[in-house]
Amino acid sequence: MNLQQLRYVRALYEEGSFVAAAARCAVTQPTLSNGIAQLEAELGHRIFHRTTRSVSLTHFGQQLLPGVLETLNSYDRLRDMVRKLDNPAMTLHVGISPLVGIKLAEALLEPFRQGRPDVGVIYREGNLSTLCDDLKREQLDLVIAPFDKRSIPAGDYLLQSLCSEPLLFLPRSEEKDRWHGVNQVEVETIAGEEFVLVPNACGLAQVTKGLFDDQRLTLHRYPGEASSYAAVQEWTQIGLGCGILPESKVNSEGRKRAITILRDGEPVNISYFALGKPNTVPPTVLDELWEMLGPGREGLPCPRVAAAAE
Repeated sequence: MNLQQLRYVRALYEEGSFVAAAARCAVTQPTLSNGIAQLEAELGHRIFHRTTRSVSLTHFGQQLLPGVLETLNSYDRLRDMVRKLDNPAMTLHVGISPLVGIKLAEALLEPFRQGRPDVGVIYREGNLSTLCDDLKREQLDLVIAPFDKRSIPAGDYLLQSLCSEPLLFLPRSEEKDRWHGVNQVEVETIAGEEFVLVPNACGLAQVTKGLFDDQRLTLHRYPGEASSYAAVQEWTQIGLGCGILPESKVNSEGRKRAITILRDGEPVNISYFALGKPNTVPPTVLDELWEMLGPGREGLPCPRVAAAAE
């Protein structure tokens, strides 16, 4: 008795014809007929009644059939299990800072998704420190965020620069005459302003503070705190303070008064990085991702995504 003989039995039962069963099993009709005859001889019982017009199960065949089907189904399940062990379904777990956003993350990972359609991607947006903790706890494979030397967690991680975009200064709307026609401004020039910041959850507040610290300037913060990038723009419009936001987070109304920030005559950019470790995927998969993200991307502009929400 072998699996091929059992497959012949199932095919003949379901097709009701030697010709159709042989075609289904991709063998000749004599091969299928001989295989079933050999099995019947081994078992000592006929499995099928054969006439010139029909094929039907004998009483013995009716009792045998459930076992045949169960055996073949079990084999198919075992074969599928082996295939999955050889090629397991994989999911890359990616944490993203709200500052990055899902659209930019999708644009950055698009080459990887196209190159490895067998690997799923699950995103988790959250507080930067929480995402780094999840990376330490092996719940994430990748964190995309604005990092600097003060925010990179200690550990054996891969770090790669992805892209960058300009930081823009949003003056109070009540001072539009003062800033009319100004397209660029040095950090030192705006050092005396008071700035509305968002919570230090996405990395923007830390980047803003670092911008002033690097120039040995004091960052004057508005006593309160905005909950979102849209709120920063609204608060600057009513005169509570000034704002500093990445270009992608400034809506069309804000762009009318946004000014490029310079440091020593060069535009100031905010850079996004990938911090990774293969926790839920094999190391080879993360290696492929790193290759597709492309080494040495620092300074390249971020992929264009839809404009900030109005």
